Amino acid sequence: FEGSDGAACVACSEGKYKAVNGSGVCSICLAGAYQNMTAASSCLGCPSNTHSLTGSDDISDCICAIGFEGSDGAACVACSEGKYKAVNGSGVCSICLAGAYQNMTAASSCLGCPSNTHSLTGSDDISDCICAIGFEGSDGA
Repeated sequence: FEGSDGAACVACSEGKYKAVNGSGVCSICLAGAYQNMTAASSCLGCPSNTHSLTGSDDISDCICAIGFEGSDGAACVACSEGKYKAVNGSGVCSICLAGAYQNMTAASSCLGCPSNTHSLTGSDDISDCICAIGFEGSDGA
């Protein structure tokens, strides 16, 4: 509750909290947290690999981070090797296109194969980039 001592107090609204007794104002929940109830004494942390904006008032405001897939308001999982996700929010990871690869998890993009090499869709290592017809050398170099 917020207000001046000796006066009527008002409940903190959703997205805000007040952790101490006495006069004062409610604080806004910081990024990465939310509060969906009024008169709260703290904010709740977003699920794993999600984030929210300052003042969020519902768990569905916690959205998957770049490089992670899942539903808003739930824990998100990292994109596997050979996949990426370039935007925040719900949704699935995309497969790296031919001519690219990604050897890390939780990637925001794919890496291009070296010059005069190519790879198949979903490649997960530079060694998947093989010399094009008419070119010689070590794969992935």
